[in-house]
Amino acid sequence: MALSALYRRFTQVKGIDRFRPRRALFAGLTRGGRAPDLSGSNFSMNHRWMIVAAILLTALLVQIPVVLNADLGCLLTEGEKVLDGGKLGVDVFEVNPPLSVYLYMPALMFARATGLAPEIVVIILVMIEIVGALVVIDRAGVAAGLEAGERNLATCLLAFLFAILSSAVFGQREHIAVIALTPFVAITAIRWRGLGPGPVAVVAGLGAGLAMSLKPHLALVAGVPIILAALRQRSLRALFTAEACAAAAVVIGYGAVLVLAFPDYLFTYAPMVAATYVPLRMNLGDLLYFPAIVIFASIAILRLVAPQHFKLDGDATPWLAAAVGGAASFVLQGKGWTYTAFALCMFAVAAPLLHVRTRTLRLPVMIGGLAAIVFIGFCLSVPVRHFPPLEERIEALVKNPRLLTITDHVALGHPLVRQINGTWAGNSCVQMLAAGAMMIQKNAQLSQGERAKLDGIIDFERRQLLADLRSGRPDVILVDTYMLSSVPFDWLAWANSDPELKLELSHYREVEDVGRVRIFVDQKAISER
Repeated sequence: MALSALYRRFTQVKGIDRFRPRRALFAGLTRGGRAPDLSGSNFSMNHRWMIVAAILLTALLVQIPVVLNADLGCLLTEGEKVLDGGKLGVDVFEVNPPLSVYLYMPALMFARATGLAPEIVVIILVMIEIVGALVVIDRAGVAAGLEAGERNLATCLLAFLFAILSSAVFGQREHIAVIALTPFVAITAIRWRGLGPGPVAVVAGLGAGLAMSLKPHLALVAGVPIILAALRQRSLRALFTAEACAAAAVVIGYGAVLVLAFPDYLFTYAPMVAATYVPLRMNLGDLLYFPAIVIFASIAILRLVAPQHFKLDGDATPWLAAAVGGAASFVLQGKGWTYTAFALCMFAVAAPLLHVRTRTLRLPVMIGGLAAIVFIGFCLSVPVRHFPPLEERIEALVKNPRLLTITDHVALGHPLVRQINGTWAGNSCVQMLAAGAMMIQKNAQLSQGERAKLDGIIDFERRQLLADLRSGRPDVILVDTYMLSSVPFDWLAWANSDPELKLELSHYREVEDVGRVRIFVDQKAISER
């Protein structure tokens, strides 16, 4: 759901959570200050990791029934097709770069070896990643000479933000990427204070490189803080630290892999994505106000809870800069989807909480700050069903069906196909390129050559749908009646405009119409019931 819609819908909702840091969090001390003890003089490293374990266990219990969302379901299904021998850009088509699919390969392979559900394995692996990121940040703090209290508080807070604040974003690419990127931001904050993070900085750089390879827009999250550091030092040395060089090496290496291993995707499919999917954007005004509100709230809370850090060269600056980079990433992507705002929300919440003081903290300030944080978490957590429940209806028609959809919205078929224990009959999850091409043709003044190029992309989508019908032989086809969830559109007429597709679809009969979805079943499957 677009965050603009979320904001309008839930502006009146208020919530209060309880979180009571004692004095200062990671990067929250003035130079030479003493870090607090998290829960008294007897607090130890073991207690800290017990708190982390409790947070992760809570997240596990929450995520098991909800983690399988549309995007994750689609990528897992595409990954299974690749494991079965398909090649991205030739046999399997995904609008995101290949790493988006291969990111989940370890989970799929482990699931096949153990019999566990892939989505459960995803949760477990993400939690391992969280622990790894926390360990890297802690080791950097040790090398920098930060005291145990500061490191304890940082570990517990970041564990909470990684595992709980992420909520409905948990396990998605953006979530995994932000976890991998956070040690880089933390090390930038350490260097900002004139301290050294030690050799573990290279590991943080590798994580940042992975994050930027997954979502190139996240380069803004890593880049804004180190650019500010370079300006502050009046030197380019901040741009060539060990972690920055390691991140650059990963990104360059990934680019080389794309050229060598995925030329079909890079030179054939990716240009079509760039021409039709990338230009689909919300209005700039609708995109701007959510990040503006979040950044303003972050700065206001920081100003109230830690005024000594509210200045350009304060210790909070790298974290705020990362939040600004997250805001820029959100606007640049232009879709307004919840998960694209996770980097913005994560660092905007972290910046004030990592510097909060409770000795002089007034109750109204605490309540207002916590309400703002809860609201941000609420925006990240609200599930939205774009389609009516279809599981029982389809299972009543055909058990364990081969399923296909004709739509531009991934949530029509995913994770539905996994929930009904069906088989995905297609080699792509949506006809997104066709939708983008038709919207551009409708809304833009185009030359004859540009229009012909878009017509070619639309024809490409029809050819892929025809191939899926012939090779996949779906039992059930779900046909959408909207384009981009906002414009009424007859996807069946779009498909039937091709004579070969019309012939294949003539073997199917419409059996039900549920909201915006038309359900078609293979007549042979009906006769065998």
